[in-house]
Amino acid sequence: MTKKMAIVVLLLALLFFVMGEATLAQTAQPGVRVGNTFRYEVKGFWSSSDANAVISNSILDLNATEYVQVNITKVLDADVSMHIVWRFTNGTASETDSEIDVSTGIYNYWFWAVFPTNLNVGDKIHPYGPDTIKVNASSTRDFGDNKRETNRYLVTGEFVSTDNTNRTYNDYMTVHFDKQTGMLVELYDYKTYTNPEYSETITWKIIDSNAWDVPEFPIVALVIPLLVVAALLALIVYKKRSAIRKRRH
Repeated sequence: MTKKMAIVVLLLALLFFVMGEATLAQTAQPGVRVGNTFRYEVKGFWSSSDANAVISNSILDLNATEYVQVNITKVLDADVSMHIVWRFTNGTASETDSEIDVSTGIYNYWFWAVFPTNLNVGDKIHPYGPDTIKVNASSTRDFGDNKRETNRYLVTGEFVSTDNTNRTYNDYMTVHFDKQTGMLVELYDYKTYTNPEYSETITWKIIDSNAWDVPEFPIVALVIPLLVVAALLALIVYKKRSAIRKRRH
């Protein structure tokens, strides 16, 4: 093998490696960008016929909320950092920072509803995470003047409360998130408890975002075709030069 042929082979091998790595990476990359904002309307509903049941502070806080806004402050590999503003109807606000690894679903503090970009039906919502939850449906939804492809998944079952009571509860939760950005657009979470007996329903619905004009494809989608063209051109040039040398001899 000549030196030039070896270079072409090496270039092609590098190209296929990059394509393979990019394919894996795309399954766990954030779709949000620094500066994106997402504003939500949140509500809480509580119901009980048990005299011993008491409505929780979290439900009361939800119903005293004007909006919750999630501001994307940093995106590094699979990590997304956010500054969250919880605005109440009395004019006060609570602000905090949160972070999540979208590839695993591991997060700090409390906002967990950010997912990788471009997941399809059957894909895990956290490709490298411990849970096995998968996207089970996809549809096109209208958000103002925008039509957005939206993924959905469901979680149902019996769980143990994370508070000091360690009570079990039944949960039915459905989550819709934007396929391109991976960001929550709607959540419905219905829980039922016993001893005392009551039910809670929490809803989140997106009401505003500046992210809908983000390009529909990642930069890597442009880089890979350019690499393919470069490799093919290099191969063509090498073959032409080889043919010319053979004719001269």
